[in-house]
Amino acid sequence: MSAHAAFESRFVVSAQAPAMVAIATTVGTPNSFDEVAVAHLQLAISRYDVAVVEARKDKEIFISFEDGFENLIDYGDIPQQDMAQIFRAIDELRTRLQRPREISGLDITIQKNIPFATHLGGRAASTAAVLVALARLWHASMAREDLIRLGNRIGAGVAEALTGGALITHHSADEQLQTPLLVQRELAMVIVPAAVDIEPQEMFQKVTMIRQAQSDAHDRSNLEFDSKLLHAVTHGEAEQVALMMHNDFQSALVSILPEHNDWLTAGMNEGALAAQTIGAGASLVFMAQDMAQAIELAERFEEHMEISAVAEYGPVAGAHLL
Repeated sequence: MSAHAAFESRFVVSAQAPAMVAIATTVGTPNSFDEVAVAHLQLAISRYDVAVVEARKDKEIFISFEDGFENLIDYGDIPQQDMAQIFRAIDELRTRLQRPREISGLDITIQKNIPFATHLGGRAASTAAVLVALARLWHASMAREDLIRLGNRIGAGVAEALTGGALITHHSADEQLQTPLLVQRELAMVIVPAAVDIEPQEMFQKVTMIRQAQSDAHDRSNLEFDSKLLHAVTHGEAEQVALMMHNDFQSALVSILPEHNDWLTAGMNEGALAAQTIGAGASLVFMAQDMAQAIELAERFEEHMEISAVAEYGPVAGAHLL
């Protein structure tokens, strides 16, 4: 083994990537193929998955997950899609670098701080953290833009977790676009993580049914966000953001899970500037005036509802080395 290979086999790299929270979501109208475009206004927030990657002397790859207390998570509790996406990321980067499989063995530990299946971008964050750590471990000469393009091929949300900050994302059958926003101030919020097994198609169908029942014939062929909302987000104007944030999936979710209306009401009763579900999932975001208010709000909500809530801020940087 060469001196370089011996050094690499002992090299350990750590990276982290943030959760992503949609504070505004717009759902398009189904086309003739029943395909629906979705646009999100997303913030990377101060909750991270961390990947610790170490080279092995063989071609074997071992991946394990730990919780926030460094306890090993049982493989039966890890969604197969999360594990499969990390393996895909490894294969994509190894192929991009034309690196032989025989010297690409890895021990990877994911410190999981973003709960599984909560629509907070946890799967993408784990994958993005692995990509950044692996690019350093394998001495990749790649621009971040190249890594982001690779992330787009690997899976939903990976490019966003790599990019971080505040950004508009547009997903359709034909394209995935990310438009970063230049932000001057942070926003404070409370996140209530919740995992519910609802098929995306069920959510889209429910949105369509609600619109038909309300005789909603708005033109949604061009999904855009109000310039006043974008200005408020980039300038950290919490009260204005609270007035204008919205989620086209929320009515559909509440009709499927009526108890979520109680969660939203409780958030407002405890002092949130606004309370909203996140994307097509069951997690909630409460907007707060500042971090001090967010911490108090999280504590009151937990005490009243006996449901976990965490104070966070954003936007923060995308995936990066530690």
